[in-house]
Amino acid sequence: MKWKKVVALGLAAMLAFAAVGCGDQETSGQGNEQSGAQQSSESTPENSGAENSEAENSGDDTSGGGAPEGGYAADDVIEIEVYDVAANYHGIQSGWYAKMMAEKFGLKLSILAPQVSGDPAGLYQTRCSNGHLGDIVLLDNADFIECIDAGLIKDLTDSIYSYENLAVFKDQIDTWNGMVGDGSKVYGIPTEMTNTSADTYSESIPFSSVCLPWDYYKELGSPEIKNLDELLDVLEQMQKNHPTNKDGDPAYAISLWKDWDGFGMENILQTCKWYGQEGRDSVLLGNDNSIMPIIDENGAYYKMLNFFFEANQRGLVDPDSSTQDWTTTDNTKLRTYRKFLLWYNWEMSLSSIGVTEEERAEGKGFVTVPVSDMNIYQVADSYYGSGRVWGVGSKVEGEKEQRIMNMLDWMASPEGVATMWYGIEGINYVLEDGRFVQPADASEYMNGNKELPAEWGGGKFSDGSCKLNQYIVGAMAINPRTNEPYSFGYWSSQLEKPKDQRWVEWAEKYGTDKQTEYYLDKGLMKVVANVNVVLESDTTDMALIRSQCADELKDASWRMVMAKDRAEFDQMWTEMKDKMNGMGFQELYDFDCQKYQKVIDVRKGN
Repeated sequence: MKWKKVVALGLAAMLAFAAVGCGDQETSGQGNEQSGAQQSSESTPENSGAENSEAENSGDDTSGGGAPEGGYAADDVIEIEVYDVAANYHGIQSGWYAKMMAEKFGLKLSILAPQVSGDPAGLYQTRCSNGHLGDIVLLDNADFIECIDAGLIKDLTDSIYSYENLAVFKDQIDTWNGMVGDGSKVYGIPTEMTNTSADTYSESIPFSSVCLPWDYYKELGSPEIKNLDELLDVLEQMQKNHPTNKDGDPAYAISLWKDWDGFGMENILQTCKWYGQEGRDSVLLGNDNSIMPIIDENGAYYKMLNFFFEANQRGLVDPDSSTQDWTTTDNTKLRTYRKFLLWYNWEMSLSSIGVTEEERAEGKGFVTVPVSDMNIYQVADSYYGSGRVWGVGSKVEGEKEQRIMNMLDWMASPEGVATMWYGIEGINYVLEDGRFVQPADASEYMNGNKELPAEWGGGKFSDGSCKLNQYIVGAMAINPRTNEPYSFGYWSSQLEKPKDQRWVEWAEKYGTDKQTEYYLDKGLMKVVANVNVVLESDTTDMALIRSQCADELKDASWRMVMAKDRAEFDQMWTEMKDKMNGMGFQELYDFDCQKYQKVIDVRKGN
């Protein structure tokens, strides 16, 4: 699963737009204020985040747009194309979700996933040239606006708020579309909107923080960790004590991967957040509203680059790091207890997949471990959206348009949101006494040990799960049917279950079972407002500078992590800066300062 595998159209996108008349500016990537964060699926969070959230009322109808009585007949199903930059699946949706879409909306989904198509730029260019990107379109903010200008996106102004579930999010939808053109039209529906607030962080665990195996940490006496040097000491001792996992496969304190890299190494960009900064293209944005060049020696990128270099000097970095992708890391390292440092909150749940009940009772599994000098940069809930946008193709009309809008409205409904995030009501969850409860055999279905009933087409649940890989409503939004978050781990019925031993012992050590609150109270984390801002696109010249600087930073960063000694590390850093400056980095930085000042200004006014 890729948390934010952006379809980096980059220079190719610029060429595509130039070729098809989509404008003369290259898209600038994400305009989102929270970088595509996935929701944590930990089943025993310590703070539900629901007590201060107030659900918006979506009326009595919880299902969204409806089908004819009895549903659509098989010969009345329309095939539609969904151009989806978030999808990891290219082809026809199958299984139970396909059956649901056919019966409810008379739709068959043909998903066009640029990132797995084999030729993302070619796919984009061809479809733009034909004047039809898709019947449903999901794009990053800047790309979506370029396509509006190119006439590829339908104006929904006159119809969108007649759909009652989409109308619940009128404030968020209008805010995003207010940044487009003269602000009077509605073209797009932001992704992952919530009904909490733009300055509320609802999850129980910081998005990016130091996560360690509790059993190994406890074995060392649960020492206080004051800084990164002491973190390396702890990791080094863990690796010394556990050079292999229980199957005898080699284990390493740190295992990295390459395929998420954008402007720099993604593993570094995400751990920059530990020290109060977020990497956005050529700049570091601070949780104090500061802006700094990403290649400044006083910034968090250099600090974390140095951290990974020092780790490798100690023999703590998996030698496969520079050649493996996320899938390999996830399947062969994370899920088999062969890496000891995680930075992403939902990695903790993935790491628990192979842990037995007996091991859980012994405290096995990952937890967050505070480091005293950290100042975590935490973006609030994606109230206004997460940086991508749903839209309808401009050529869609009549019955097809109505069915598509019914589907999108359903995706924003309580039934649709629960389905998209968790599955089938009656199979994966039931409503009992006003709250969602997991049936006894739900995990059997979800783990593929039990086939679905014939009424859902049989087969494994996972095979038929929705392949769109993006949502209209975020998991931390409050479900008006339950007044609890949609996210499974935050249901009161789950919170009542006995906690894993690791969390029990964590609460005993730190004096609270509310991790996010602990970090905030201790001054280890600061929440910044989540603002979904449409940012200026690159000119052709700027796109070239950005592409060249990004490639140089990525390449040099990997080489520096693996440098043989400090002298080589320092030499590579100097050479990298000289090369980037020769490529026009200062011009790029000046451009990005103006670009991201808009984010800071909106935050200040939030």
